[in-house]
Amino acid sequence: MTRRRLTGVLWTLKWFFIVCLLVLAVDMLYVLWPYPDGARGVAALKANLAAEVDLIGRLADDRAWTIIRTLADGAYETIFVWTGLDEFMRRAVDPAPLSPLNETMRRFVLGNWVFLETAASGLQLFALRLGVLVLAMPLFLITACAAAADGLITWYLRRTGAGRESGFIYHRTKRGLALSVLALWLIYLVPPIPLDPRWVIPPFLFIFGITVRVTVAYFKKYL
Repeated sequence: MTRRRLTGVLWTLKWFFIVCLLVLAVDMLYVLWPYPDGARGVAALKANLAAEVDLIGRLADDRAWTIIRTLADGAYETIFVWTGLDEFMRRAVDPAPLSPLNETMRRFVLGNWVFLETAASGLQLFALRLGVLVLAMPLFLITACAAAADGLITWYLRRTGAGRESGFIYHRTKRGLALSVLALWLIYLVPPIPLDPRWVIPPFLFIFGITVRVTVAYFKKYL
């Protein structure tokens, strides 16, 4: 029985979910790893979050910053506020007596405090960078249009001339489109250290444009 490979939206959702889990795992490793020197624990992750917020705030204009903050705040509210975790974390540090059920929940929260704080700070950093990628989508669209136009010229010359047909190149570069997006997610979304998007996104724009151009250029000659 042959196994069907996920493609399109399902492939994107699968890998996005995997990247989310990887982000959480890397953040926990970063917080719990016994560093010989320097900042440790959740404080180090919060300091990195503050540094990235300051960096993005200086790079973005007011409108872009509003969109990024809206996405970041919306992600936090969905995961922590709507589920009640934020409220329980606030109650856990309050010494006021609670009902037996809430007291049990308080012990659970305090017992997993490092994990919950790491998840909260990591989620805000992840959502902040995701907002940057959302705002960068028009750049990828413009790059794709320009690369596709150039690729169409090459494709037309192959069709009208004696150009070589290569399904191998076409299918490999087509797969490379998805892999370039996945690589961008891994390199930009996963690291818990401050990253400047001006140094991360442009190289992937170049790689994305090249793969689009080659994919279109080696599309089958006869439709």
